[in-house]
Amino acid sequence: MVAENVSKWLYESARGGASRRAERFFDAERRLTNPVAKSSPQTALLAQKAAWLSAEQDRWRFHSNQLVVVDEASMVSTLQLAALVEQARDAGAKILLVGDPGQLDAIDAGGVLGWLDRQGKTARLRTILRFEDAWERDASLKLRAGDVAAISDYEQHQRIRHGAYLDVVDQAYLNWRADILAGRSSILIAADNDTVGMLNERAQADRVIQGLVDAEQTALLRDTLCVGRGDTVIARRNDRTVADSNGDFIRNGTLLDVVRVGKRDGSLVAVRRDTGAIVTLHREYVESAVELGYATTAHRSQGITVDTGHTVVTQGRLTRELLYVSMTRGRGGNYAYVSENDPTDHEPLDPSLQPQSQEILAEVLAAEGAERTAHEVRDAEQSNADSLERLSAEYDYLAQIAAAEDLTRFVKARNSEIDEVLQQSPSWGAAVAAWRRATAASRPGAQRTVMAALETSGDAKDVAAVLHARLVNFSSRLPAGDRVVIPEPLHTNRPDLADMINQVTHKIRQRAKQVASAALTQDTEWKRKLLQTLPPNVTATDTARLVARVAIYRDRWGIDDSPLPLGPAPADHDWEQSSQYEHLKRVADWASSQANRQQQPGPWLEGSISQQISPITVGWQL
Repeated sequence: MVAENVSKWLYESARGGASRRAERFFDAERRLTNPVAKSSPQTALLAQKAAWLSAEQDRWRFHSNQLVVVDEASMVSTLQLAALVEQARDAGAKILLVGDPGQLDAIDAGGVLGWLDRQGKTARLRTILRFEDAWERDASLKLRAGDVAAISDYEQHQRIRHGAYLDVVDQAYLNWRADILAGRSSILIAADNDTVGMLNERAQADRVIQGLVDAEQTALLRDTLCVGRGDTVIARRNDRTVADSNGDFIRNGTLLDVVRVGKRDGSLVAVRRDTGAIVTLHREYVESAVELGYATTAHRSQGITVDTGHTVVTQGRLTRELLYVSMTRGRGGNYAYVSENDPTDHEPLDPSLQPQSQEILAEVLAAEGAERTAHEVRDAEQSNADSLERLSAEYDYLAQIAAAEDLTRFVKARNSEIDEVLQQSPSWGAAVAAWRRATAASRPGAQRTVMAALETSGDAKDVAAVLHARLVNFSSRLPAGDRVVIPEPLHTNRPDLADMINQVTHKIRQRAKQVASAALTQDTEWKRKLLQTLPPNVTATDTARLVARVAIYRDRWGIDDSPLPLGPAPADHDWEQSSQYEHLKRVADWASSQANRQQQPGPWLEGSISQQISPITVGWQL
């Protein structure tokens, strides 16, 4: 079977091509069965036509015991793959998917190859042959997995440059030009079309100055630039009507060197870089599907293999998959040039506010763009529906309603005229949140604080703001809770609200137990890292309780894929998560120090997991 792309195969085997052949075949068959046609001299020609159509349709069919290899399978959509599998099953053939799910996905809905890999239903090749340096083989796998340790590997081998946007673009271009002048094949890669256009124009201008490109007789390209003899261009569309000297058609991504420009018709005669075949590109194709090929976007670089690759990295414009593709095009070297400022923004007044190159690369590695299958999305949504993160948000919403009603009743019982004024204040929501936090610590104390605030704030413009400030001050003087989850008594006179709160509370407790049990039985990377930080003489019971508490924290704050036990440090304004984060760090440090002193477990380990589980990890951000 001749190799073909998936779209062409499906078109010829089951769609438009097959339909037209079937129509012509049945027309020939009908004419052959006509008594008049049997004596006609056209009978032999009709029979030949029917036989040819039948043979042609048979060419576009799978056959029994055939092995059908689908290369770059991650770029095949789910519907296309389903159609191929159905054809293979009906014919008794076998489909073999080959590709890298860490690279780019299909334009349409896809993700099947990645799903198979995550399910452990794939076989992986262990030897990487592309790179000349052994360290780069391992580093590329770290990039693929989103491991930030890859950044250090590339930095140690001087593969990362950083600076202002125009400076790194200049560095990338100069190093690319040095490689070209040294006789190496090289490619410039950028995240956006503007940078690609800038690099292409500069490369062409330099080659014109050197006398390598003819700037007099040119043709217009798709990117509004012009091309002359000596330029390198890249095709951007499959076109089966454009055949080269070997009979092969022009494909998207084909690199060509221009040897002649048609003076009258705007056509190009070029030599293919991959095969050396000569091809003539007509004007319509040149103006709609050909670009200068010195630089290209990360999306279009997949499938290109050169000696060296030079990638310009700008913040917020690349995903992990795009960076992985960009940094694996070169056999002898792949270099990243990290822009530490956005070219569309003004320079910051404070240079310390600019993100550093390592931060930018870490953000890129964390930005996973791999598509998930519909089944995975469904399962994730179902799982997330019962996660502590989702349940806590639901509880927080209900608790805020209950706290607002509770505070309104308390205020109205003492001053029936001011409750409406309080509720109309923009500070009312913050005051309710502060009331909720204060009553959880000490209800009598919170009530006294509100009463004192109402008595002394008669001339205040915003009494709700005064309440908020007094309650926050009251709460700050109380000792902080020592558990990841803190019990919170809620007061409501509404049976429907109380019932909903009880349902969510029950779900939270059940979910926390499930999370704790799963953490103790599963072997996860974050758990291994946590255990590595503990000394060997920590008891198994203390270790199990600490693992359970960390697992509950991770589920509460939606930390799914971080290998760090507590995930990345939360922002300072996330006071609730920050306090839990710091508390768990202190607990782990204290456990280690106690174990080193061979002392008995302290009060933080007393009580079962179920006693520690409670819904108040959900309070409003004050």
